[in-house]
Amino acid sequence: MSLRFLSRPAIYLLNRLKYPQKFALLSGVFLVPLGLAFYLLLSEIQNRVDFARREIEGLRYLRSLQDLNNALLNFSPPGDRAALEEAWRRLQSADAETGATLETALPLRTLTQEWQAWQSQPQKLNPWELMEAPLQRLRRRVGDQSNLILDPDLDSYYLMEATLLTLPQIQSNLGKIQRILAADTASELNIWRRAQLLARRENLIQLTQTLENGFQVVFQRAPSQVLSGSLKPQLAAQVQANRQLIRALETLLNAQSAPQTEVLFAGNQAALEASAALWQSGAENLETLLQRRIDRLRRRQQLLSVLVLAALALAAYLFIGFYESLMITLEQLRQASLRLVAGNQSQNWALDTRDEMGEVVQSFQTLADALRVAEAKYRGIVENAVVGIYQTSLGGQYLTVNTRLAQIYGYDSPQALMTSLQDIQGQLYVQPRRRQEFIESLRENGSLRNFESQVYRRDGSAIWISESARCLYDDRGELTGFEGTVMDISQRKADELEIERLTRSLQDDNLRLGAELAVTRRLQQLLMPSERELESVAGLDIAGFMEPADEVGGDYYDIQQANGKTRISIGDVTGHGLESNLVMIMAQTAVRTLLENGETDPARLLNAVNRTLYDNIRRMGSYKNMTLMLLEYEAGILRLSGQHEELIIVRRSGQVENIDTFELGFPLGLESDITHLVSETTLQLKSGDLAALYTDGITEAMNPQKEQYGLERLQKVLAQNRHLTAEDIRQAVIRDVRDWIKTQKVFDDITLVILKQQ
Repeated sequence: MSLRFLSRPAIYLLNRLKYPQKFALLSGVFLVPLGLAFYLLLSEIQNRVDFARREIEGLRYLRSLQDLNNALLNFSPPGDRAALEEAWRRLQSADAETGATLETALPLRTLTQEWQAWQSQPQKLNPWELMEAPLQRLRRRVGDQSNLILDPDLDSYYLMEATLLTLPQIQSNLGKIQRILAADTASELNIWRRAQLLARRENLIQLTQTLENGFQVVFQRAPSQVLSGSLKPQLAAQVQANRQLIRALETLLNAQSAPQTEVLFAGNQAALEASAALWQSGAENLETLLQRRIDRLRRRQQLLSVLVLAALALAAYLFIGFYESLMITLEQLRQASLRLVAGNQSQNWALDTRDEMGEVVQSFQTLADALRVAEAKYRGIVENAVVGIYQTSLGGQYLTVNTRLAQIYGYDSPQALMTSLQDIQGQLYVQPRRRQEFIESLRENGSLRNFESQVYRRDGSAIWISESARCLYDDRGELTGFEGTVMDISQRKADELEIERLTRSLQDDNLRLGAELAVTRRLQQLLMPSERELESVAGLDIAGFMEPADEVGGDYYDIQQANGKTRISIGDVTGHGLESNLVMIMAQTAVRTLLENGETDPARLLNAVNRTLYDNIRRMGSYKNMTLMLLEYEAGILRLSGQHEELIIVRRSGQVENIDTFELGFPLGLESDITHLVSETTLQLKSGDLAALYTDGITEAMNPQKEQYGLERLQKVLAQNRHLTAEDIRQAVIRDVRDWIKTQKVFDDITLVILKQQ
């Protein structure tokens, strides 16, 4: 009560302002300084502090690299290896701390390989020559990943440039001069050595000038009390040593007498020692500048925190008043919503405020009316659906069902069904294992279509159902259950049984039907691509195979060439036999006709074939459908569209890739329009690569132990024989499939097409 009394002036003020005025006032007092504080704290401090800290991490990593570089330059076989190995251990320790952040794995791996190569032959190999290039790559990687190369301030930037770039280049140059002098011990330098020394001398002149110019900027920009007093003398020592070496090299290159290698070696060593000292001092001063920058940003953070707290204190008072006024208004709105729920929609509600909350009430009433209408429509759609709709938990309990599903299973209401069926696997399925297969397939694929099972109705009778379902996930991506639809296909199954009975009753007509099937089988063989057609495809070595499970099958593959492009198609009609063969012939005819008439757009082509099959299959009173994949080949490029089995790619190296076609299309003959479900993907075949097209008659082929041949076995056979011709690969796969099947009956058509890039 005391809080409301104290905040009454604020309540009075805010109740007489419109919401834009309220937020303008509150924003001016609260959001502007708070936004400024957040901007400075998060953008200026967080980003720049993190930026500088990452630079310090990189600088400390560079110290270990510099120690190793110095040890390599100072190592002379068969010298003391202890200092070199100690430097290597320090580098490993530094990488263990920050290597993952700086992403040094790849260049460090190369450096490690060279280190191991030297360790194996220390008397024959020069460690600096082996590791100089990997050291430079590792140094560049650290500079890139630690933000050093992007340092925004001139003083620290030029110190960074000296430590990261210029001084390492000088040391590399000096190391190469040392190597040249050591390699040529003759009385006179040959022409090649003179040219190398001349190039190194010119490079050293440029680097020395760059070093001087950069440090001039550092001395001008950085406060003198920050930089150590030894930096200028060390710079002078470095420049003097470099210039003495440059003059000595000039004398050597112009002289005709024997070279005084001892003098040059001494000058080169002095320059190396000066560069090491200057690098160490530069790194220390750079770290000091970076730490000073971090401290300066932290002080700014403290100052801004004080300002934000003062602004928050004022804003808090106004927000308290805002909160109290809003709570009063919301209480009145709550009462209005209760009356709305009770059905009193004609009453006008007035709120004790001059803002727009009154309009909110009216909008709330309009929204509630719209929601009631939408809910009624949704419930009508679900309850009147011709298929059963459900959601289940992972444990096998129904969470929601519609009326149609209750009717299919013989229950009076959805509630009765959910109450009675508490264990879907044990109570519903005639074969409980079928439920487990359903769940395993869903977990593997995420969704499932037309999964057929036999289930019990409430009265104990068995019916056949077809389920389509998908997995449900929570916000963390964990599986929580399943949802889907159920269709009663008992009549269809009865029709299929009747067809089987009629088929058995027509055994006396086997001779006549056998002759007709022989003609159909011959027709199917004639429709397969000839050897001449396969051999005429430029750039591809092609071999194909198709063997029906019965006299005729529902598998096919085809090849057409036009305008420099080769189009390959492969299809699989559900089931096998004469009816599947008829659907296959319709599909092949439609595809060839469309391609001959110039239709190349995959979506339009597949939808046209789908529409033809959809209409004809329904005329036939059939439930067949088919998968169909189209490939367009041109100069090593494959473009895929349509849904079929996975395309297997075996690279020349033996690497196996699987191209999933699930998202590239939709089974033909199920829906009247699939244009929006068709997409295309592209891949490239290089010389020696092969692609394998197949139907599930191969991967689902059973051995006598009822074990499937499987995709992995097919991939293994393809990879093992990838060096052979397409025909030999085809024969190897079919031979392996037959060895697997042995005496087991073949249940499905077998089709295989091998494409090998020449």
